[in-house]
Amino acid sequence: MFHIIGRGNNGLSLFKSDEDSIRFIDILLKHTAIANIQIHHYVIMQNHFHIMAWINDATNLASTMKAMLISYFHYYRKRYPYKGHLWHSRYMSKHIESTAYMLQCGRYIELNPVHAKICSHPREYPWSSYHHYAQGVRDPLIRPTIYPNGMIAWKSGEENRQYEDFVLAGIDLDYHQLKKEFE
Repeated sequence: MFHIIGRGNNGLSLFKSDEDSIRFIDILLKHTAIANIQIHHYVIMQNHFHIMAWINDATNLASTMKAMLISYFHYYRKRYPYKGHLWHSRYMSKHIESTAYMLQCGRYIELNPVHAKICSHPREYPWSSYHHYAQGVRDPLIRPTIYPNGMIAWKSGEENRQYEDFVLAGIDLDYHQLKKEFE
């Protein structure tokens, strides 16, 4: 399991519209299917993204990320008048080795828009895996994660109140400390 982060060069706004986010999701769907990468949590912010994914063959990560980032770069250059580097250096990836860390990292990812003060509740932000787990909304990007205690089993069309409570309990955590831990 890996936590993957990609950032815009110099804080550049990568996802300026819903159409941009939709295109990025399409790119993720295509490339993760090819490489058999299973996304469990994600958030697409204005100038960066977070993905938590299971990668069966970690040697595929670099080539898959390169293909995804280049594909989005070509889309972005056609849509906006931009020259230069789109992405801030290479993507970052952090290996997740424990269930406890995986739980906290998933929560951190889905609370990113709240901690960035874009919204006050994760349900208000459309570009994350939160809706899938907390509200039972089908998301084609997600391969559901079932943690050892069964907390995040996806239930078709049902809310998962236990998951929502877990995520919301993280709103008041020290965001700067979390950022140091998870990025």
